[in-house]
Amino acid sequence: MYQSPVPLIVIRSATHSLIEVNGQILGECLPGSHVAMPAGDTGDYYISSTPLEGAGWPTTRKLSLKQGAALPPKGDNVELCSWPGGVYEVCFCAASPAAPLADFPRQLDQLSFSCGRTRRTLTLYYEGGLRLLMEDENKSSCISLGPGDYGTLALYTAGGRQFAAVITHEGSVSHLLMLDINAEAVLEISAAAVFLEQDCIAAIDDLGTVMGHQRRRKFIYSAGEFSAVRPETGFFTREYVFPKNNGLLVRAFAEAVREGFREEALSYLTEDLKREFHFDEIRHFLGNFQSCRPPLSDKSGALLGLITSEGSRVSSARLYEFKFENGLISDIAEV
Repeated sequence: MYQSPVPLIVIRSATHSLIEVNGQILGECLPGSHVAMPAGDTGDYYISSTPLEGAGWPTTRKLSLKQGAALPPKGDNVELCSWPGGVYEVCFCAASPAAPLADFPRQLDQLSFSCGRTRRTLTLYYEGGLRLLMEDENKSSCISLGPGDYGTLALYTAGGRQFAAVITHEGSVSHLLMLDINAEAVLEISAAAVFLEQDCIAAIDDLGTVMGHQRRRKFIYSAGEFSAVRPETGFFTREYVFPKNNGLLVRAFAEAVREGFREEALSYLTEDLKREFHFDEIRHFLGNFQSCRPPLSDKSGALLGLITSEGSRVSSARLYEFKFENGLISDIAEV
């Protein structure tokens, strides 16, 4: 295992920033890059990040080392990850977005349909948030849908009954509100994407893997209500493509093991390695982890850090080395 002769502080920033440590300029840091400096076994380091592009304010956080170990920094916009060999990685997260400017009310969509003997009109509009106006011939009402950017209205038929589907979008999240003929909510779900399919409502979320796995939840109308069926995992709005290089291969393998995708995980191994170890043995060997990525200094694709959370914005990494044969993993060792 590589061991730094002295502790090493590596600093990353989600935005293009100027980095200073204890009042001394260390350099500019771009997203995806880093700056680094040696440190003593014990001491306090006041690290400042000043955005050079976009909105945001200068931020200073204190990192303390005590006998070669880092103490958790305070603050909700900085993360610390301890790597093997005495390397401490500090990451400044993206600044909170500025408050939006005042916006004029505007209509987003409108839907008119027969509801029994009357005509009902739904109007989705924005006025300090998303709102839904429901108008019948003799009455009207308005409900607040909360924050959002835009939305659509549609009729949906299931089990011989008619429903009004209100789909709104807030950033990368979609929300579905399904209303029955009495304007009562019968289904409310949120996901990365929501689809009104002929036989069900489908909600799809990304699992955050390098291969782009997705989880699909289906809601089927039966016996007077929408019921969820067992979630599925796969590739529903994208295609699976075998990892094109070693770096992607080891990440895909580790994430498949973590998620319990046995067949996929074993497909990344040579036949000899598959015969030598059972899948459960591999899971035990890699242990629990929340995320994985290579150390910043590695460009070979043969090293991968398995990162485990140790509390709020503090984590540690275990380092593994991989060997390859004919585009597959032939050996794994913890370093």
